[in-house]
Amino acid sequence: MLPARLLTENRPVLSMILIAVTCVFVAGCSANAFKNLKVRVDASPVRVNGLDFLVFTLAAFNTGNDDINLRFSSGMQFDFVVVSGDTEVWRESHNKASIMILTELDIPCDELVVHSAVWDGKDFLGVKVPPGEYEVFGEILTTPKIRTDKVVFYWPGD
Repeated sequence: MLPARLLTENRPVLSMILIAVTCVFVAGCSANAFKNLKVRVDASPVRVNGLDFLVFTLAAFNTGNDDINLRFSSGMQFDFVVVSGDTEVWRESHNKASIMILTELDIPCDELVVHSAVWDGKDFLGVKVPPGEYEVFGEILTTPKIRTDKVVFYWPGD
């Protein structure tokens, strides 16, 4: 047992350690915990009633022998980001509210989890982007975030 004086003098340090341990336990796991989770994003064009859309799909596959437990600090678990060069053009979560509640997702070994979103080609201001090549990546919103590699796609415009 530690002397009371030692605990009192080191209270700020002990508080920081306790906060750090609590954050990891409540909000997520270390990056090493996700080493068996293989993620990728894909973009598929869809034309309906003369309108163009892209369907983004984030796939997460557990290649390990144990289940993977993903912990989230809100109801928003996944996100997609469209970029042109270094400029962010669109983000699925932009202007969306999410319930602030701790949630979890278990991915058993050899299981694939899929999340998808539809993009109508509009930027943050609601303006259609010009035709051209863009990139998309997906994020699993754990702590730390799990991010896919970028995938190039062509937006045909109107």
